This record gives sequence, structure tokens and C-alpha cells, in this order.
Amino acid sequence: MATQIAKQPANPPAEQKKYVELTKPTQAVLLIMSLEEDTVSKVLRHMSPEDIRMLHALAGKEYQTDSTSLARTYRDFLNDARTPVLPAGAGTAYIERLAQRSLGSDRSRSLFKETDHDKPYASIEKRTPEEVVAVLEPENPQVVAAILAELSPGYAAKVLSLMDGEIQAKILAKMATLESIPNSTVTALFTAVEDQLSEVDSGDSIQVDGIARVAGILSNLSIDETEDLLTNIGDEDPGMVLRLRRAMFGFEDLISVQGRGMQAVIKEISNDQLVLALKTASDTLRDKILSSVSSRAAEILLDDLAAMGPVKLSEVEKAQQEIVDTALRLESEGAIVVAGRGGEEIV
Repeated sequence: MATQIAKQPANPPAEQKKYVELTKPTQAVLLIMSLEEDTVSKVLRHMSPEDIRMLHALAGKEYQTDSTSLARTYRDFLNDARTPVLPAGAGTAYIERLAQRSLGSDRSRSLFKETDHDKPYASIEKRTPEEVVAVLEPENPQVVAAILAELSPGYAAKVLSLMDGEIQAKILAKMATLESIPNSTVTALFTAVEDQLSEVDSGDSIQVDGIARVAGILSNLSIDETEDLLTNIGDEDPGMVLRLRRAMFGFEDLISVQGRGMQAVIKEISNDQLVLALKTASDTLRDKILSSVSSRAAEILLDDLAAMGPVKLSEVEKAQQEIVDTALRLESEGAIVVAGRGGEEIV
């Protein structure tokens, strides 16, 4: 018995626990379990269910962890965090590779065949359509068609709309017959256009808004002088008179209508016109208009305005311009007075 007791160790060795093998998943477990619970909960919200299940399975294993393993885990994490996901400039190739996997080779190649900044028209479209038209109009319709075919549809439409109607039809007819254009030809055409536009830039010039300049001068003359001048201008160019009147007086200028003049304007327009025009009116102008009608009418206007759904900005601007034209007519007839017009003070 004594011999048996002597052979038995005094303290049986405890079961040896294995140390963590520092793979990325096990490092993730160590990192997660070393953080505060609030931080962990925020991290888990950004993880997929599969990753959370993997962490759960690994965390259930009995690993022996020493300070060296944890320090290495922190160090590896910081190094990974500082390492760019992709090398500089590799993003394009990465996206194209993913697109090829998801869309197939043919579709991905056509998708990335030529980005907008690589297209020859990129610099052309930075110009105003008027500048481009000035260069293209003398050209053969076939040449213009080839150039417009390479422009973005929206910009090409703006350029085309500024050309003569007969020429427009010829250009579109030529464009409709196009099937392919050699890349060298396209490059040569756009280079030629750019050269001509650059020649235009080389001349010293100052941009002047003639309409705004004349409108500013007329606004500082007396009403009688302004009307005489507008009459004379109208004899030469009737359309110019309307453009000048609109430049001299905008929708927000209705704030300057004096006394009961706003009521006179409102009587001349429909309720639908007024509601539509108020859609983008300033608070100051809206208050002035509402104060010029009865409380019941103001309530109806506000209800109609609140019930109005989305509308095109062009429709709102059209309604506002119609009201402005009405105000201008009433002013010319002497039915209303607008403060500050004609350089005269109101007393």
C-alpha cells in the first residue's frame, strides 16, 4: 500500500490547455473579447450573420491566451488598419474585375470601354453651346453630324437647337445613317474644333449683358423718359421691348407695388395663377400678397398652396412672368405705382 501511495504523484497535473494559434479569425475573437461590451455591440452591428456565428464558435473553445498573443493581435490589427485596401491607382482595375465577375466579360468591357473624361468631347462640352455653334455652322452637315454624334445627347440637343431648322434636319438625317466612325477621324474632328475655339479665346474680349445694362439705365430714368425710349426701341425691335421690361421688373419686385396696387394686380389674374406663382415666392412677398386679400381668401390660397403637389419649375416661372407682365401693363396705364421705378421717390 505504501509503495502504491509512493508511486502516485502528490498533485496530479492539470489538463494542459493549448495556446491560441494566431490565425486571423482567432485574432478577431481575442480583439472582440478584449473590448468593452458597448464597443463590441457597435462592431457586431456591422458584421454579417455568418461572421458572428464563426466568432461565436471560436469563442466557445478553451484557449490559453498570454499577454504576448494579445499584444501581437493589437499590433496586427493596427498594421492592417493602416494598410490601404487597394494600392494607389488600383481602384479602376478592381472595379472592372468585380464587374467582369458579376456581368460577364462582354458586358463589362462595353461598360468600361470609354469613360466620359476620356471621350474627346469632354473639353468641348465645357464651352457654351453658342460658342460651339459658331464654329460648327459653316461646316458640312456630314461633319457636324459626326461631331454631334459623339457629344452627350443633352448637350448635342442644345447645340442643334441653336441652328437653322433646315440645317437641323440635314444634320439629323446624316447622323441617322452613321454606323461607325474611325477613332482617328473623331479625334481629328474634335482637335480641329478645339483649335478653332482656342482661336476665339485668344482675342481679348469682355462679356457684357447688354439687356441688363440697358435695363439698369432705363430703371434710373423717369417713367416718361423710359416709356418714350421703349416706344422708339419697339419701332425697331418689338421683341426687345418685352425683354427689357422683364429685365427691369421681376416677380419679387412686386414687393415695391405701393398702396392698393397689389389688389389691382390680383384682380387681373386667376387664383390658379397666383397659387402657382407663390410656390417659390419669398416669405416677404407672400405676406404682402396675402395681406392684400381678405382673411378668407388668404386662407383659401394657403390651403391650395399646401395641397399642391410637385410642379415643374418652368410652370411656376411662367405664372410669375404672367403676373409681372400684368403689373407692367397696369403701371404703364398708371393704375399702379412701383416704388423706386424711374429713379423717383415716393412720398
